[in-house]
Amino acid sequence: MSAKGGARAGSWLSAHGKLWYDDRWYRIAWIVWPQAIGVLLFASLWLHQPAGQGFIPWARPVAETPKNPPAAPVNPPVAPPLAEQAVDVLAPCKSGEFNDIVTACTALLASGKLKGSNIAQAYYHRGWAYHSLKQYQQAMGDYDRAISIGPGFSEFFNDRGVLWITLGNNERAMQDLDQAILLKPDYGLAYMNRGIALRNLKRPNEALVALSRAIDLDRTLSLAYENRAFIHEDHSNWRAVYDDAVKLIELAPNNRMGYEFRGHAYLEVGQQQAAIADFGKAISIDPSAIYDYRMRGRAYYFLNQFDDAMRDFEAALRIDARDSDTISFINDLRRKQRGR
Repeated sequence: MSAKGGARAGSWLSAHGKLWYDDRWYRIAWIVWPQAIGVLLFASLWLHQPAGQGFIPWARPVAETPKNPPAAPVNPPVAPPLAEQAVDVLAPCKSGEFNDIVTACTALLASGKLKGSNIAQAYYHRGWAYHSLKQYQQAMGDYDRAISIGPGFSEFFNDRGVLWITLGNNERAMQDLDQAILLKPDYGLAYMNRGIALRNLKRPNEALVALSRAIDLDRTLSLAYENRAFIHEDHSNWRAVYDDAVKLIELAPNNRMGYEFRGHAYLEVGQQQAAIADFGKAISIDPSAIYDYRMRGRAYYFLNQFDDAMRDFEAALRIDARDSDTISFINDLRRKQRGR
C-alpha cells in the first residue's frame, strides 16, 4: 500500500472511530445494515423459481409420489338381478287328481300355447291319467299321439307297454318295452315290465333275467322283487323266495305280499310259528286275503292246532264260499277232528 493510500485509510478509521463512539445511530446502522442485506439475499435465493415454473406458496407441503401408489378404492361389483324362475307350462298336467289332470291337459292342448315336445308331453300325461282311471281306449289314443309327436321319449313306450300288459297283449307289450330299453339302456323300470310280460308269457327263465337286470339297475323297484319271488316260488326255491320277500318288506312294508312270500318260505321249511306270524301280518294288512287264511290254517294244522286251523279255513270260506281248496282243507280237517 502507498503512503497516500495508508493516510486515507488511517483518516477513514479515525473518522469511523470518532463516529462510533460519538454517534449512537451510526453504531446502530453498522449493526443493522449487514443483517438486513443478509436477509434480503437469503429471501431472493429462496423465492427464486426456475424458468417455466409458477410460484410455490410458502409452507405448502409437497408429498412425494410413492413408487407403488395404493389402488384407488373400487366400489363392490353390482350383482346382476335374479332372473325370473322358469315356469313349467305343463305343471297342471303333472299332479293332482286324475280327472283334474285330464281337464288341465285338455285345456292346454286346446289353448294353442304348447309347442313341440310339450304337445307330446301333454298327450302322454293325459294318457297316463286315463290309464289310471281305467279308461283304456282313451289312454291308448293319447299314448299313440304322444309317440307319433315325440318318438324319442322312452317313458312313452314304457307306459304304452304297461297298458298292453293290462289289456293282456304281452307280445305287443314286449315290442314297446324293447323300444324303451333301446332308447334308454339303463331303464330299470322298462326291464321290470319286460320281466312281467315274459312271466305272463310263461317264459320264466327270460323273465328272471329281465327282473334281475331291473334290480341291478334300480334296487328300489319293489315290484321287481315281488315278481321274481313269484317265479322262485313256482320253482320251490325257498331261499330265493325268502331273500326277495325280505327286500320287498323293507321297500314296501304295507304290501302284504312280502309277508305272504316269507310266510310261505317258513311254512315249507317247517318253521310254522314264524309262518303263522307272517300270515297274520298279511291278514292285518288285507283282511280279504283268502290265500293267507288258508296258509295260516295249514300252519296251525301241521302244529295239530286243529281248532285254530278250522277258524282260519272257515274265515277263508266266508270270503269265497266256492273256493275248492278251502273246502278240501275243511273236509280233511273234519276227518282229523273226528279221529282225534
